[in-house]
Amino acid sequence: MPEKLVTISTLARLLKTTNHTIRYYEDEGLFKPAEIAPNGYRKYGMSQTYQLSFILFLRQLDFSVASIKQILQTNPSVTDLIYC
Repeated sequence: MPEKLVTISTLARLLKTTNHTIRYYEDEGLFKPAEIAPNGYRKYGMSQTYQLSFILFLRQLDFSVASIKQILQTNPSVTDLIYC
């Protein structure tokens, strides 16, 4: 059974953030949608939900976007945990 994907608006509501914030983190290369539909809608699955949740958690701890990017790129054990 294929994974259920949600739109950016649904993901933003679930994680109590904004569409703009999600697009910003995508633009900064912190994560990307599971797919982009032909109509341009971004679709996200559980993996992206966990990734974004982790990013938002680090931001709450006052990590900069650059620091988060570095953590995600240089610490395989962290990325293995959130990209499962």
